[in-house]
Amino acid sequence: MALLSLTSCAQKKVNKEDIITMEHVQNLINSHKQLKTYDYNPEYTLHIEKAANYTFELLVNDFPVFINYDPGALTGSIPINEAILQAGQQTITVRMTPPVNEEFNMAASIDLALAELKLAVEYGDYDREKTADFKEVFRYELPALKGEVPTYEIKLHFEAPLVPYEHDVTGWKESVDLSQEDQAALFQEVETFYKEMIALYETTRDVNGLATKYYRRAVELSQCYYSIKEWELQQFIDEWIKDVNDERPFLFSGYVMKLYGNGRLVKLAKMDDKYYFNLSALLREGKDGEAVQYYMFLHRPKPGAPLEVIR
Repeated sequence: MALLSLTSCAQKKVNKEDIITMEHVQNLINSHKQLKTYDYNPEYTLHIEKAANYTFELLVNDFPVFINYDPGALTGSIPINEAILQAGQQTITVRMTPPVNEEFNMAASIDLALAELKLAVEYGDYDREKTADFKEVFRYELPALKGEVPTYEIKLHFEAPLVPYEHDVTGWKESVDLSQEDQAALFQEVETFYKEMIALYETTRDVNGLATKYYRRAVELSQCYYSIKEWELQQFIDEWIKDVNDERPFLFSGYVMKLYGNGRLVKLAKMDDKYYFNLSALLREGKDGEAVQYYMFLHRPKPGAPLEVIR
């Protein structure tokens, strides 16, 4: 795969006062007027109480909420409302791959006797409850296992009793099943979309264009997490301004197309670089090795429609 040339000459810095009156920027800022809060606004959190001796991708309803390809044990908490589109049964998938060493070289297999995993899910309303009063709806601990395997997948389920935004956030519930399309043509369409996004960041530095591309995602994320204030939506604008002023080049190479959301979501993932394994192909790196990825999942809202950013 040819490496796309993405170098550009120094350009004038983009300031907020230069773009704040632009149409699509204003559309996003004004979208807070259509967002809702409810009598009860639960936030679901997936707690990784321990994960050790393997690398992994963690998905909720086949949507990636976390990946870890670093050495060492891990703990942490992940908000997952954006992956929950309706109340009822939800699915957690843990896709385990071999551990890596300090140089990020991956082993040949997972020693299941050493693998450790503890997960929990709880929900609550931060404005109405203390976190100590949040309700736990799921808990899991990996049982003792034996053997060495190249990969190992665990599929689990929990109930989300209350999802008040389910009629206000469509997500990919009605999207086209991309797994049924011509995969070569789909790959070219996705690749072209990524190149267009890189041009918006790096060549034209077009925050108004980014506001157009990311509008639906920004609005849905704000609704999922009840972030309905105007200043909260302006944080998206502030982040895009910072990103278009970033001088680091993009590393758009060594990627493959991956489907998620039971075939309704697609992304390009870097797979040829052990340091950025499975990260978004929309990634840039500085001379110091510091990198930032722009996660992006596309969907086709209806047959024949172009791809759009949904997460």
